[in-house]
Amino acid sequence: MARPREFDKEEVVAAALGVFWRQGYQATSVQDLVEATGVNRGSLYDTFGDKHGLFLEAVEHYRRRFTGRRLRRLEEPGPLRPKLAAFFGDVVEFSVGEGRLLGCLMTNAAIEMAPHDRETALAVAANMGSMESAFRRALTAAQKNGELSADKSPRDLARFLTATANGLRVMAKVAPERAALKSVVRIALQALD
Repeated sequence: MARPREFDKEEVVAAALGVFWRQGYQATSVQDLVEATGVNRGSLYDTFGDKHGLFLEAVEHYRRRFTGRRLRRLEEPGPLRPKLAAFFGDVVEFSVGEGRLLGCLMTNAAIEMAPHDRETALAVAANMGSMESAFRRALTAAQKNGELSADKSPRDLARFLTATANGLRVMAKVAPERAALKSVVRIALQALD
Protein backbone atom coordinates (compact mmCIF):
# COMPACT_ATOMS: atom_id res chain seq x y z
CA MET A 1 0.00 0.00 0.00
CA ALA A 2 1.47 3.34 -1.08
CA ARG A 3 2.09 5.98 1.57
CA PRO A 4 0.07 9.17 1.11
CA ARG A 5 2.01 12.20 -0.05
CA GLU A 6 3.06 14.27 2.96
CA PHE A 7 3.65 17.62 1.29
CA ASP A 8 1.66 20.35 -0.41
CA LYS A 9 2.30 20.05 -4.13
CA GLU A 10 1.73 23.79 -4.77
CA GLU A 11 4.25 24.73 -2.09
CA VAL A 12 6.81 22.37 -3.60
CA VAL A 13 6.23 23.80 -7.08
CA ALA A 14 6.53 27.36 -5.73
CA ALA A 15 9.82 26.51 -3.99
CA ALA A 16 11.16 24.84 -7.15
CA LEU A 17 10.07 27.86 -9.17
CA GLY A 18 12.34 30.04 -7.04
CA VAL A 19 15.32 27.81 -7.76
CA PHE A 20 14.69 27.56 -11.51
CA TRP A 21 14.09 31.31 -11.68
CA ARG A 22 17.35 32.16 -9.90
CA GLN A 23 19.59 29.54 -11.49
CA GLY A 24 17.97 28.52 -14.76
CA TYR A 25 17.07 24.99 -15.76
CA GLN A 26 20.50 23.63 -16.70
CA ALA A 27 22.26 24.99 -13.61
CA THR A 28 19.63 23.53 -11.25
CA SER A 29 20.39 20.07 -9.94
CA VAL A 30 17.89 17.66 -8.44
CA GLN A 31 19.81 18.10 -5.17
CA ASP A 32 19.14 21.86 -5.34
CA LEU A 33 15.44 21.05 -5.67
CA VAL A 34 15.54 18.56 -2.79
CA GLU A 35 17.16 21.19 -0.56
CA ALA A 36 14.78 23.98 -1.61
CA THR A 37 11.59 21.95 -1.31
CA GLY A 38 12.44 19.74 1.64
CA VAL A 39 11.08 16.78 -0.34
CA ASN A 40 13.26 13.74 -0.92
CA ARG A 41 14.41 12.75 -4.37
CA GLY A 42 12.14 9.70 -4.62
CA SER A 43 9.01 11.69 -3.76
CA LEU A 44 9.93 14.38 -6.29
CA TYR A 45 10.31 11.73 -8.98
CA ASP A 46 7.09 9.96 -7.93
CA THR A 47 5.12 13.22 -8.08
CA PHE A 48 6.68 15.05 -11.04
CA GLY A 49 8.40 12.31 -13.05
CA ASP A 50 11.73 14.10 -13.29
CA LYS A 51 13.39 17.52 -13.10
CA HIS A 52 11.85 18.50 -16.42
CA GLY A 53 8.36 17.63 -15.22
CA LEU A 54 8.85 19.78 -12.13
CA PHE A 55 10.20 22.60 -14.31
CA LEU A 56 7.10 22.52 -16.51
CA GLU A 57 4.89 22.64 -13.40
CA ALA A 58 6.92 25.63 -12.16
CA VAL A 59 6.51 27.39 -15.51
CA GLU A 60 2.74 26.88 -15.34
CA HIS A 61 2.67 28.10 -11.74
CA TYR A 62 4.54 31.25 -12.83
CA ARG A 63 2.09 31.76 -15.66
CA ARG A 64 -0.92 31.56 -13.35
CA ARG A 65 0.55 33.53 -10.48
CA PHE A 66 2.67 36.26 -12.06
CA THR A 67 1.59 36.71 -15.66
CA GLY A 68 -2.07 36.03 -14.92
CA ARG A 69 -2.21 38.65 -12.17
CA ARG A 70 -0.77 41.36 -14.44
CA LEU A 71 -3.04 40.44 -17.32
CA ARG A 72 -6.19 40.44 -15.18
CA ARG A 73 -5.54 44.10 -14.41
CA LEU A 74 -5.94 44.88 -18.11
CA GLU A 75 -9.50 43.53 -17.88
CA GLU A 76 -10.50 45.97 -15.13
CA PRO A 77 -12.79 48.86 -16.03
CA GLY A 78 -11.23 52.18 -16.86
CA PRO A 79 -9.28 53.96 -19.57
CA LEU A 80 -6.72 52.00 -21.53
CA ARG A 81 -3.63 54.21 -21.33
CA PRO A 82 -3.41 54.22 -17.49
CA LYS A 83 -3.88 50.44 -17.42
CA LEU A 84 -1.09 49.94 -19.96
CA ALA A 85 1.13 52.43 -18.14
CA ALA A 86 0.53 50.50 -14.90
CA PHE A 87 1.24 47.16 -16.62
CA PHE A 88 4.55 48.36 -18.05
CA GLY A 89 5.35 50.30 -14.87
CA ASP A 90 5.10 47.02 -12.93
CA VAL A 91 7.47 45.37 -15.40
CA VAL A 92 9.98 48.21 -15.06
CA GLU A 93 9.81 48.41 -11.25
CA PHE A 94 10.16 44.64 -10.83
CA SER A 95 13.05 44.66 -13.30
CA VAL A 96 15.01 47.31 -11.42
CA GLY A 97 13.92 46.07 -7.98
CA GLU A 98 13.50 42.57 -6.61
CA GLY A 99 13.62 40.99 -10.07
CA ARG A 100 16.80 42.78 -11.11
CA LEU A 101 18.84 39.62 -11.46
CA LEU A 102 15.93 37.21 -11.96
CA GLY A 103 14.35 38.58 -15.11
CA CYS A 104 11.16 36.96 -16.29
CA LEU A 105 10.98 33.18 -15.93
CA MET A 106 9.15 32.91 -19.26
CA THR A 107 11.75 34.99 -21.07
CA ASN A 108 14.54 33.02 -19.39
CA ALA A 109 12.86 29.74 -20.42
CA ALA A 110 12.36 31.03 -23.97
CA ILE A 111 16.05 31.77 -24.30
CA GLU A 112 17.48 28.78 -22.43
CA MET A 113 15.08 25.96 -23.18
CA ALA A 114 12.56 26.70 -25.93
CA PRO A 115 14.98 26.34 -28.88
CA HIS A 116 15.53 22.64 -28.07
CA ASP A 117 12.61 21.66 -25.82
CA ARG A 118 9.18 21.49 -27.44
CA GLU A 119 7.20 21.36 -24.20
CA THR A 120 8.89 24.50 -22.89
CA ALA A 121 8.43 26.21 -26.24
CA LEU A 122 4.70 25.42 -26.11
CA ALA A 123 4.41 26.74 -22.54
CA VAL A 124 6.21 29.96 -23.44
CA ALA A 125 4.11 30.36 -26.60
CA ALA A 126 0.93 29.87 -24.55
CA ASN A 127 2.08 32.55 -22.12
CA MET A 128 2.82 34.99 -24.95
CA GLY A 129 -0.50 34.10 -26.54
CA SER A 130 -2.33 34.90 -23.30
CA MET A 131 -0.53 38.22 -23.08
CA GLU A 132 -1.29 39.12 -26.68
CA SER A 133 -4.96 38.15 -26.23
CA ALA A 134 -5.29 40.27 -23.09
CA PHE A 135 -3.75 43.26 -24.84
CA ARG A 136 -5.99 42.72 -27.84
CA ARG A 137 -9.16 42.57 -25.73
CA ALA A 138 -8.18 45.76 -23.89
CA LEU A 139 -7.33 47.52 -27.16
CA THR A 140 -10.57 46.38 -28.82
CA ALA A 141 -12.61 47.64 -25.86
CA ALA A 142 -10.75 50.95 -25.98
CA GLN A 143 -11.45 51.25 -29.69
CA LYS A 144 -15.17 50.64 -29.09
CA ASN A 145 -15.10 53.35 -26.39
CA GLY A 146 -13.45 55.82 -28.74
CA GLU A 147 -10.13 55.86 -26.85
CA LEU A 148 -8.26 54.27 -29.73
CA SER A 149 -8.50 55.44 -33.31
CA ALA A 150 -10.49 53.21 -35.67
CA ASP A 151 -7.51 53.08 -38.05
CA LYS A 152 -5.38 51.26 -35.43
CA SER A 153 -5.24 47.48 -35.54
CA PRO A 154 -5.80 45.97 -32.07
CA ARG A 155 -4.18 42.74 -33.31
CA ASP A 156 -1.03 44.48 -34.54
CA LEU A 157 -0.78 46.70 -31.46
CA ALA A 158 -1.27 43.68 -29.19
CA ARG A 159 1.63 41.90 -30.88
CA PHE A 160 3.76 45.02 -30.61
CA LEU A 161 2.98 45.43 -26.89
CA THR A 162 3.72 41.74 -26.27
CA ALA A 163 7.07 42.11 -28.02
CA THR A 164 7.75 45.29 -26.05
CA ALA A 165 7.00 43.59 -22.72
CA ASN A 166 9.32 40.69 -23.53
CA GLY A 167 11.99 42.98 -24.95
CA LEU A 168 11.93 45.08 -21.78
CA ARG A 169 12.58 41.97 -19.72
CA VAL A 170 15.57 40.98 -21.81
CA MET A 171 16.91 44.54 -21.81
CA ALA A 172 16.49 44.75 -18.03
CA LYS A 173 18.59 41.61 -17.47
CA VAL A 174 21.50 43.28 -19.19
CA ALA A 175 21.02 46.90 -18.12
CA PRO A 176 18.35 47.38 -15.44
CA GLU A 177 18.29 51.17 -15.70
CA ARG A 178 14.91 52.67 -14.83
CA ALA A 179 15.26 55.71 -17.12
CA ALA A 180 16.16 53.61 -20.15
CA LEU A 181 13.32 51.15 -19.55
CA LYS A 182 10.82 53.96 -18.99
CA SER A 183 11.86 55.57 -22.27
CA VAL A 184 10.92 52.33 -24.07
CA VAL A 185 7.53 52.34 -22.33
CA ARG A 186 6.96 56.00 -23.27
CA ILE A 187 7.62 55.27 -26.95
CA ALA A 188 5.45 52.13 -26.83
CA LEU A 189 2.51 54.09 -25.42
CA GLN A 190 2.90 56.64 -28.21
CA ALA A 191 1.90 53.87 -30.62
CA LEU A 192 -1.63 54.35 -29.26
CA ASP A 193 -1.79 57.95 -30.53
